[in-house]
Amino acid sequence: HSTAAEVLRDFAKLGDSLRNNIYTNVKVVKVMGAAGDYQILMQDESGTTTKAMVASCRGVVLCINDRVGLPRPLQVPGKEKFHGVIADGTSDSLATMDWRGKRVVVAGMGAFAVENARTALENGAAEVVVVSRRHGTICPKMIDYLNFVKPWDEHYKHDTQTNVKQFLRWKELYSAAGCTVPECWPKQVKHEGHTISVSDLWFIGHHMKKLSTRTGGIAKAEANGVQLTSGEFVPCDVVVGCIGFERSNYLCEALTGRNTVMTTNYLDKDMMYLADAEIDEGAFNSFFGSSVLEYGKFFTNVYVEGLKRGDQLGEQLWGSQTEAVKITERKWNQYINAGLKLIEADPTISKHAREQVENRTRHFWRTMPPQSFLEVNRKEWEELHTRLNGGVPVPKSQQLPYFFDEAPEWC
Repeated sequence: HSTAAEVLRDFAKLGDSLRNNIYTNVKVVKVMGAAGDYQILMQDESGTTTKAMVASCRGVVLCINDRVGLPRPLQVPGKEKFHGVIADGTSDSLATMDWRGKRVVVAGMGAFAVENARTALENGAAEVVVVSRRHGTICPKMIDYLNFVKPWDEHYKHDTQTNVKQFLRWKELYSAAGCTVPECWPKQVKHEGHTISVSDLWFIGHHMKKLSTRTGGIAKAEANGVQLTSGEFVPCDVVVGCIGFERSNYLCEALTGRNTVMTTNYLDKDMMYLADAEIDEGAFNSFFGSSVLEYGKFFTNVYVEGLKRGDQLGEQLWGSQTEAVKITERKWNQYINAGLKLIEADPTISKHAREQVENRTRHFWRTMPPQSFLEVNRKEWEELHTRLNGGVPVPKSQQLPYFFDEAPEWC
């Protein structure tokens, strides 16, 4: 993964190139109008006094939050009795924590929970117990990588035979590491509404008996640990809450006065709601992969084509040839399927999609081709054992075997 410094440098470069088009300290209050004639009501808060402003425009793109809103706070009965720390695992609330030797309980099993478990273990925690209603799906890095470098056919599908090989190897890894597989397997890859978390440490941590899971919730806190709803008592020093987020789709409704959106992401002519949505089953089986940015790239090109050729594409984008759903019921597969229909119907949009996938694939193969990724990932796999062992190397015979030596052949 890129370092924080690399990401910030990229943002700074992009921001500088768009300097004349970005206005900060401006709050959008309302989007008014319809059918390509819009008025944006704003408050300019950049000076000592707030100024009201109105801008007229032909198009609007709402790149605002939807799926990940305010974090749900963890409520633990009896927390005043607990001698350790209880905190939510967001907003750097545990940035100053000294994890060394700590026994940690993480509530929840989404992406934030997995990241907090990783942070604790990589920084010296003695043990992490993850408590959740159901087991989320954890994907090794290699599986996620393969989704971006394997060739796509004309229908944006990967080869079925290699997909089966990947999944079987994934299941074998779960078993060898001693991890509990998601309850939805093999019928579904992940639970409805869940994301898929990417982590090699999850498997290595289980193998080294430093990470484990429990099904259920936290019933109450006691002085030196928590009692689970199963009745089990888990001794711990730190309790981390990662139990999900409220959706923020009400923001779109409040700003625009609209409560439905087309599956193409359009709210009206040249007005697009470009935001994440509920992750339903099959969400990652598209050329967007696990990336919301890839989804954003594609529909940005769709939006530009709509501006250029509204008379030709309007019915497909915001008119009678698409389908409206409630904003509160937006799902990934809705805009995935709408995107595939647009690709099939319009040669220019089809070209955008193909170029996006080909450019991304070339970038992966140029910067980190499969054999190189394999070597780096295998080395990191071994180093994780050392890191979780307090910096002391773990003999090869005691390490969790690496399961993806054949991965380059699947590309």
